[in-house]
Amino acid sequence: MALQDEIDKTRAEIRSDGYAISIGGWMSIYEKGEVDIHPEFQRFFRWSLRQKSRLIESLLLGIPIPQIFVAQRPDGVWDVVDGLQRLSTIFQLAGILLGENGERLEPLTLEGTTYLPSLQGRRWEDEGHPDQSLTGAQRLLLTFA
Repeated sequence: MALQDEIDKTRAEIRSDGYAISIGGWMSIYEKGEVDIHPEFQRFFRWSLRQKSRLIESLLLGIPIPQIFVAQRPDGVWDVVDGLQRLSTIFQLAGILLGENGERLEPLTLEGTTYLPSLQGRRWEDEGHPDQSLTGAQRLLLTFA
């Protein structure tokens, strides 16, 4: 079979769908085990604290972020193909991120950014220091982004 024939045949067999999923939706399917953010072909964490804080800054300011791409396994679970760093940053901020061995990781503490210097030291929710927690309204901004 010629290369172009193979391309045409395989392109006809591949299916892609687009779904609008909020950050809160991603958090929910992650907690249910319906998405695997570190399949064996993905690198785990590579972003610095600065990069993570800048992503949260972008979300709070309403700046769109790129789409997340997944591939569905036969068991129905989604493997993240592109978007691991973005999702893991959000999950770590919310305190729901699990490490490679299944242990819950320390929640993310943000650093100040260019446009939001007051992000310095903020966490999703810090019961010991409520003044360092994101407010309910700020958490909703992120959840519905």
